[in-house]
Amino acid sequence: MSAKLKKFMLCLTALVGISLVASFKAQASPREVLIFPDSARVWDAGKFEVQEREGRTAVRLELPAQADPSTLLVRPEAPEDLSVADVQWSRTDPEDSRRVRELRQKLQEHESSRQKQEAVLKAYQARTAFWESRRDHHEEADRMDQAAAKIFEALKLAYLEKSEAGNELEEIEKRIQELQDRLREITGPEHKTWEVLVFLEGADSLEAAGIAFDYILSGCGWEPEYRLQADSAEGGVQFTWNARVWQSSGHDWQDTRISLATLEPQTDLDPPRIPDWIVRPIPEAGLPGPRDVRMSVMEAAADKAPVQERRGQFSVWHLGEQDLAAGERPRIKIHEETWPAEFVRLLRPSRSNNAFLRAQLDLDKVQNIPPGEAVFFHDQAMVGRRDFSFTGAEKEIYFGEDPFVTAETITKASASGTRGIIRERQTYRWHFLVNVHNHHDHPVRIRLEEPRPVLGDDNMQASFDLTPEPSEETESLFIWEMDLGGGEKGEVDLQMQIQAPGDMDVDWGWRSR
Repeated sequence: MSAKLKKFMLCLTALVGISLVASFKAQASPREVLIFPDSARVWDAGKFEVQEREGRTAVRLELPAQADPSTLLVRPEAPEDLSVADVQWSRTDPEDSRRVRELRQKLQEHESSRQKQEAVLKAYQARTAFWESRRDHHEEADRMDQAAAKIFEALKLAYLEKSEAGNELEEIEKRIQELQDRLREITGPEHKTWEVLVFLEGADSLEAAGIAFDYILSGCGWEPEYRLQADSAEGGVQFTWNARVWQSSGHDWQDTRISLATLEPQTDLDPPRIPDWIVRPIPEAGLPGPRDVRMSVMEAAADKAPVQERRGQFSVWHLGEQDLAAGERPRIKIHEETWPAEFVRLLRPSRSNNAFLRAQLDLDKVQNIPPGEAVFFHDQAMVGRRDFSFTGAEKEIYFGEDPFVTAETITKASASGTRGIIRERQTYRWHFLVNVHNHHDHPVRIRLEEPRPVLGDDNMQASFDLTPEPSEETESLFIWEMDLGGGEKGEVDLQMQIQAPGDMDVDWGWRSR
């Protein structure tokens, strides 16, 4: 190889090396990001130019304004004998992306327009003030009509021009505010980046060093959006999970491996809760009434496809390589499946005549679905919108009222009386007849719940005559389950009696009021 050719090849190699270093330095898209609901962990790596700073060798990293430098972890990758001696960071002005530069240019143009329009508005205000001041200055009586007509026309034009100028100024102000908001969405509230100097040991003779690093980034996150479609005929709930994802690092992310991390969820279109029907002595005046512990407990209780990876207390959904523009909020589909469910129409006629459609889930796979807004559908019709979450394998999901299943309660008796010559005992009797009607043209499963009195004193006694017999009883509920064909009716007859000592002042509970 000739000396000239050798020289050319060396120059070409040097140019390629310089461009390679420069390309990594200017790279705005991180390699991988794990996004939490209100922050993210960012991983990146590249080849960076080795510089001399403060008599030492260092590489320079530029991190977004929302990065937390205290969370920065740096790992030298090449050559192998490199090590980190020190890390320093400081605020610096960033190099704006093309989109940011365009927005700033538009903002400057609108601010210039605002200044001009403010001047125009002031001129119209001055003209209006001049003609208003001339209304009471007429030197000759015979010229009054002519002057009045001229002042009227001048003021009409001045008021119109002033109004138009004010409206146009308002529109400019609105556009300026929109541009400023857009800039904040892209760059975050602080338009300053972090300059990070990583001082290295063993890099004295190097032109470039391979560095990997990661850090926590705020100003980004995601929120779930759910759709739950109840198909009671097919016995399933179609569940769709989308995510709104955003970042405001100041640069668009391209071909970045993005994952979403869930956090621990919480809770449930519920029907009205049946409070415990407590019959107890009325406490003496001035003393707080005893509160049933069971009531407290019950009140507290009432209320390319992504790949899932479970990590301890949360799940990670890997979305693969994605583009995510700064300031945008695209919707990304996370997951979709149909859950097998047992559907019943839940009736609580002591509280409401309406039936609520309930889906009972008992899944083979444990779910970890974080809290988010969900839209609920039944037979393709939207029935409501509320928060939703699901942790575990079992869950009750309510899809609002089913107007085609109703209950009617007829009160046949609700009265107190005495028994015995010396009023040894006092008695309260209730007699209710509950009629259930399935107006559908197909069979449905019914679950009817009625309150069972909870006695608050050992000297009280209760007796019940229930037809038909309940399918299930708890300490505070009678439960009937029945299947009604299309257009069929059902009936439950409840007769209840409670006795208490004759001298006891008794609160007979909410069903006696």
